[in-house]
Amino acid sequence: MSTKFSAKIIDSDDSESNEKNQSWWQNNPMTYDWGHDLGEIKYNKDYFDAIDKIFGYGHSLCNNPRWPDGYILENFIPYNDLQGKSVLEIGCGAGLVSSHLAKAGAELIAVDLTDQAIEITKARFDLKNLSADIKQMNAEKMEFEHDTFDFVISWGVIHHSGNMQNILDEIYRVLKPCGKAYLMVYNKTSLRSIVFAPFWLGVVRAKLLTKSVKEIISEITDGYIARHLSEVEFSKMAKIFKRIEFSYSDEIDTISSYGLGPFRRILLPFPMLKKKVELFLATRWGWYMQIILEK
Repeated sequence: MSTKFSAKIIDSDDSESNEKNQSWWQNNPMTYDWGHDLGEIKYNKDYFDAIDKIFGYGHSLCNNPRWPDGYILENFIPYNDLQGKSVLEIGCGAGLVSSHLAKAGAELIAVDLTDQAIEITKARFDLKNLSADIKQMNAEKMEFEHDTFDFVISWGVIHHSGNMQNILDEIYRVLKPCGKAYLMVYNKTSLRSIVFAPFWLGVVRAKLLTKSVKEIISEITDGYIARHLSEVEFSKMAKIFKRIEFSYSDEIDTISSYGLGPFRRILLPFPMLKKKVELFLATRWGWYMQIILEK
């Protein structure tokens, strides 16, 4: 398997890389177990519980503070509005978000670029006795009629595509009038990009002696392709939508490292202060740019 970190950081479309991008994700499915020695993918409850714990704890700072209770990313995804609604998830990965969308009563179609992700997600749904239409599909050219879905959900996926503009145009096309999309993409103006990579890694660890800032960022970013955007850049790509709303988040125990580097250790004996500092940083300069789009 290829290394999971060393993405090709792009600022414009790169559709020629689509085949290699698909192959990369086929070999590196999004199980969120990176840095944890869980071994090969297993299609059983213990494995799914283990990878869900990693993702759930990481996002407990901002988006699911009740974890392990409640829904995953519940402070962002509008679960209370999904009952009986037609919902498309783009990039189901290992199926964690998909399973929560289904539990919330959504009439769910979940798609992913690779058959590996489809196999994992279907196994999860079988174990949990959940139902959804789970299919392999390239979101740059989707096989759905116009005005099909009430909601589109996609967490950390579309910025890995060769042609993100195509995906945004497709999301607009398949949404019903007044339908909403809830998306997350990487934030170009995050502490990770403007402090951690250039200063803590570039200057303090001297990586700038041999690498550019973009190359340093690529070494700590997953995927074959990755794109980071500002609000202005994303708004330009999504100008067809009638409303765009931005917010930010990041992971617990991570955001403080981006801003404070080794000095984050001074917060460890003070957990309440640590959480307040991390929330302050994450909701302003988090790596995760959360976007709500309305057609």
